[in-house]
Amino acid sequence: MLKPLATAQAGVASVGVIETDVGRGLAFVVDESGYLLTNRHVVEDADHIEHISFPGLNPARTYSGVRIVFVDPERDLALLKVETDAPLPSLPLASADQEPIGSYLERADRVMLLAAKRRADEHVARGDGRELESGFIAHLGRVRDLEVFNESVGRGPYFGFSSAVERGQSGGPVLDRYGRAVGIVTWTWKHRAGGYAIPISSAADMLSERPQLDTRSQQLARAKGRAERFVAALNGRQSERARLMLSPTHARAVRSDTLSALGEHIADDGQGAVRQFVGALEALIGDTPEFKDDDERFDAVLELVLRTGAEEFREALGVDEALPGDQVVSFFWEFAHAYVSARHFGELPVGDAVDAALRRLQSLDAARTFAFADFSRRLADARVEIEKVELIPGVYAPTAVVTLRAEGGRGRTRALPQASLTGAARFEDRVHVLQMRLEWGDWYVAELQTRARG
Repeated sequence: MLKPLATAQAGVASVGVIETDVGRGLAFVVDESGYLLTNRHVVEDADHIEHISFPGLNPARTYSGVRIVFVDPERDLALLKVETDAPLPSLPLASADQEPIGSYLERADRVMLLAAKRRADEHVARGDGRELESGFIAHLGRVRDLEVFNESVGRGPYFGFSSAVERGQSGGPVLDRYGRAVGIVTWTWKHRAGGYAIPISSAADMLSERPQLDTRSQQLARAKGRAERFVAALNGRQSERARLMLSPTHARAVRSDTLSALGEHIADDGQGAVRQFVGALEALIGDTPEFKDDDERFDAVLELVLRTGAEEFREALGVDEALPGDQVVSFFWEFAHAYVSARHFGELPVGDAVDAALRRLQSLDAARTFAFADFSRRLADARVEIEKVELIPGVYAPTAVVTLRAEGGRGRTRALPQASLTGAARFEDRVHVLQMRLEWGDWYVAELQTRARG
């Protein structure tokens, strides 16, 4: 039988509160040397992690030396490491193997979530949370669904539970009646009670897939494999899979340059064009009978977004000379997707929907859209093959250089949201080189360089 306070008190010493420059979340220790699991979305949009505190320890501890060891680009998972001289108590896992959810969890099982007290005092007042001496609030619930799939959140199944999830609980453990972690709190739907978690066996999958990069041969082999996957995604028009392999650092730099250029011109004389675009989105949102389903609605949004790359619209914005069309399309694609979701699904008023869209533009996912626009423009519909992969030593970390051969570009592709709007070069006359960086425990594609073939 689940004894809430005893179960929660046994686990809280392993749970840390993450503070970043953009938000807050939870993580929990899986190895006493200082390794923790959390959600990817808790850390990926942050420029830095300020600290991780453990209020359940006696005495409480705070660590400012926090490193992102590995980020799973397809699952909403990340592995962190705090630099500690003293061992940290680890949370027992219901499964350390790659196995079905049903082997350790059943529908209607009682489970418990934890929330940092600062965010959850109101739940204690309502009676749906139990305050612990550690400064956490324990929330009881039951397993509702064993396998739920949501491609917009990530790969693999999730399980649902009846406990409410609020901002700041992401990355925390879902505990079973034995005090074991059975899942990692991840997401919730606005108009549906409860929340969803990644099964702990998916975390075991992530840890088993984490690449070993201790030697030069391991680094080179992994770089070749990642380059092959990236090229396969390009050739297969799998733009989302390709974007996930783009360097976070490079993507943010491209996004920063694009937003700076747009912001400068929109603030001057492009506001009318932006208001016109928002008005067109409102018309699409309001024409409910005209669309059979949400996919058809977003197809109409995409058609509208693609028009923003046209020369006359860029002239109205004042960026016709400052930015290529595909970067403008990238901006309005990310803005429109977030705006329509906030208005149509979240039922937010216009001002709040605009704020949600602007927040979306600051996400890593949006940054990767901006960075990928360059690949879309310069490779277009070309068929890409790898000629060679070389490892270049560096002072801080090695880089990988991937030489490509590209043939058959036809100038435009509709396979990508930010479809290329410029003509393709004669690919046989050019050498295309991918620069790859080691970040977050794996190789990521940083940029594409093109030069005349000598």
